[in-house]
Formats: sequence, C-alpha cells, structure tokens
Amino acid sequence: MIVFSTIGVVSSVAVLWLLLDWPLFLDRWLDVSDRPAPADAIVCIGAGITSANLPLEDGWQRIYTAVQLFADGYAPMVIFSGGMGRMSESEIYAEAADWLGLPRDAVVLDPLPTGTADHPTTVLKAAPPHLTRDSSLLVVASRLHSRRVLLAFRKQGFSNVRVVTAYRSTRLGEPIARHARSSSIPGFEPSTKRYNDPLSRISRRSSELLVALRELAAIGWYWWRGLV
Repeated sequence: MIVFSTIGVVSSVAVLWLLLDWPLFLDRWLDVSDRPAPADAIVCIGAGITSANLPLEDGWQRIYTAVQLFADGYAPMVIFSGGMGRMSESEIYAEAADWLGLPRDAVVLDPLPTGTADHPTTVLKAAPPHLTRDSSLLVVASRLHSRRVLLAFRKQGFSNVRVVTAYRSTRLGEPIARHARSSSIPGFEPSTKRYNDPLSRISRRSSELLVALRELAAIGWYWWRGLV
C-alpha cells in the first residue's frame, strides 16, 4: 500500500512540476550554448529526417541557425554533417538551406557520420584542406545535445569550438531573414492562438525531460567507451 501511495505522490508532483513549467535542472547542465564569434566554418550537425526525406523539427532549427550565422558573415562556409537515411542528412539539409537562401557555393557536404562521435573526424575529411583541428568552428546543434557535441569535438583534439543553438540574422532587409517577413495576402490578420494549454505544456515538457535523460545516458555511454 505504501509503495502505491508513494508512486501516486511522485507522479502527482512530477505532473505538477511539468505543468507549472518549473526548471528540469538537467537541461541546464546539458546546455553549453555559446555566443557566435567569427570562425573558419559553420558545422551543422544532423538531427534526423522523416520518411519523406525532410528534416525533423529539430533539424529545421539547426539549418535555420546555420543559415542565419552565415548571413551575418560569421564564417565563409557551412558544412552539413550527417549520413543517416536513404539520402544523407547532409544532402537534405543542404537542400533546405538552399530554400532558405544559403548560396550553394558556400556548402560543404559531409555524408559519412552515423553518430555524434563521428562528426569531428568526418568533418575534417569533407572540409577543404586548410581546415584543421586548430581551426575555429561554430558547431550548430540543439540545446540538450550541445554538451555531448562539444565533448566529442574536444575529445578529437579540436581546441577552438563554440556550440551555437539559436541565432537570428540582424540583416533584416535581406530575403534570408525570414523571421522579419510579413504576409503578402491583403487583409491578412495574424492569429493570436497559442499552444500553451495544460496538455500541450505537459506534452512539451515531458518530451524535453525524456530527451534530457537520453542525453545524460548517452554521455555516460560515450564516457564509458572513451568517446568523450
């Protein structure tokens, strides 16, 4: 009886914690996001694709961030790194970046990695010869994935790496700045609807918690294997 009562209390507290949007704490440790600085290259880490060969939501955010960094002149090239799928993530992400306005001559494809620990090695194989482990890199990943990515690059001897998880271009007059665009439909009025009802909030926070727990386990697994 005590066991069931304890489970009930813990479950109720967990639901309340998620509902009230209180901090998960794990996410803060996992997030090592940094501000961008001028670099030799931007590296966009793949985050998966759908069965229709489209980037997942997290992948779109990474692509967008990489394009925005390039638009503001932080680096002369963007390396799309990812090899999973019938088509490599690198190809699919590059196509999406082209739609966002990234010049094709600024794109480098790295279709070889199959996991986070592979990116540091395969990026050097795909990149121009002048890029080395001493080169400055802006690595684009998600917040909860950022610590594992940074540890993997450092383990491989990269000494000048910043992980950027979100950025918007300040060049608002350029087509590449989609966040500054407005509707061209006459009389269009933006909706005020927000997906912040209790069920949506619990769903979002539960997903974040599960991803954080997965990342924590992955870092432990990588550490045990000597990959970070």
